[in-house]
Amino acid sequence: MTVRSPLYWDGSALREMSTAQVNQIVDRAVYIYGSNPSANVSVVSSGGNISPNMTDTRMTAGAYSTRVDRFPTEGETAEPGTVTVTYDKISQSNNSVSTPTDTNSKAYPVYYDGSDIRAMNATDVFDTFIDPAIDDLVDGSDQSGTYRIHTSTSLSGHTLISSTPVFTDTRANTGAYTSGGIPETLDQPTTISNYYLFRTNQGSAPSFTAPLQIDSSNNLQEYSGSALNSMLLAELRHHTVNTTGSRILYSVNGTGNNKGSGMVNTKLNGGGNYQTRFVNSNDYRAQEFPNGTAVTVSTWFLRIRRG
Repeated sequence: MTVRSPLYWDGSALREMSTAQVNQIVDRAVYIYGSNPSANVSVVSSGGNISPNMTDTRMTAGAYSTRVDRFPTEGETAEPGTVTVTYDKISQSNNSVSTPTDTNSKAYPVYYDGSDIRAMNATDVFDTFIDPAIDDLVDGSDQSGTYRIHTSTSLSGHTLISSTPVFTDTRANTGAYTSGGIPETLDQPTTISNYYLFRTNQGSAPSFTAPLQIDSSNNLQEYSGSALNSMLLAELRHHTVNTTGSRILYSVNGTGNNKGSGMVNTKLNGGGNYQTRFVNSNDYRAQEFPNGTAVTVSTWFLRIRRG
């Protein structure tokens, strides 16, 4: 790895950038990536390629029993059951991005090699700016153009990708089951939490010291803000989808850093609430309803990594 010290004009002389000044450009790269990210996450109706196994489970009532001579005992009455719902609504797709070109060897900032001023090559740019920018993008925090999970449809500094939740935690609605309703509908759920996909907005543009580049007349000139943005964005978009070890990859519960709220699957843990109903002398009914305390069965995380 070769990290260069780009040159800049301080108003009176050429200077090598400090580490802090280089980091400003890294921050600028992270910021500008948010204007047009190449690794994208979306909400689909089904068949999502990074969330095939998220499941929500909840308790249901057991089937009711009836006798003509007496109430069925608890042992004769069916135990509560479980409903499992699979969510596979999160999918990653990458843009097709060509390798940036540097036909005149003038596209990138210049540095002093000890005897001459020369332009960086693509590897220098990657090592100096792009590699640390990708590390920042996948660190798990709310970085520009990356995605996260949240528990409502609004989140400051973020854009909602879809009003369709990517996961819903449900539990049995114990208040909906009554002895007077036997036979009760087996599955009577209530929603505990919905989880939604968001993309982090760019936020405020970070300041930077403009490096120098070689112009068409072989003179040195400062990068304009737009020219530097275009160069950094092209490099980041390319490497984050094409370069093995530097691609931005999302998963659910795979390797990487958590992005936002964990998607929690909870379920009641009771053994069944045995209830009876007398209808008439030939109809004695019993049924076991969901009961117990809510416990966490599993937690699903959207995760990000480079790979």
